[in-house]
Amino acid sequence: MATIVPLKITEDGVTGALGNCAGGGDEFTNSGVEFIRIYNGNASTRTVTVTAQTTNYYLPRYGKLTKSNTTKTVANGETILLGPFRPNTWNDANDKVQITYDAVTDLKIEVLYLEQK
Repeated sequence: MATIVPLKITEDGVTGALGNCAGGGDEFTNSGVEFIRIYNGNASTRTVTVTAQTTNYYLPRYGKLTKSNTTKTVANGETILLGPFRPNTWNDANDKVQITYDAVTDLKIEVLYLEQK
């Protein structure tokens, strides 16, 4: 498992590059404004899963709700964006979001965020 440091998007762009996805999964510290960008350079379709940490919760307006993991299929040559991730649902005990993959060959990732003012 690799820990990814989120990159800040500014007027000047983002300094950094897509990194390789880790075979055991990836994680990042989440404040609720981050999102994930994934690129699949492999000929095969890949599946990305973001694990929901709190699957049952209650909202006064809606009552009891169940949250599922987010699973997204990424086709060859496709780039996807996922997020942002509300901390009360997605953060584990270490305030990190957990991401896993069905395979990682030629699968690239970066975590981005916009400064909130």
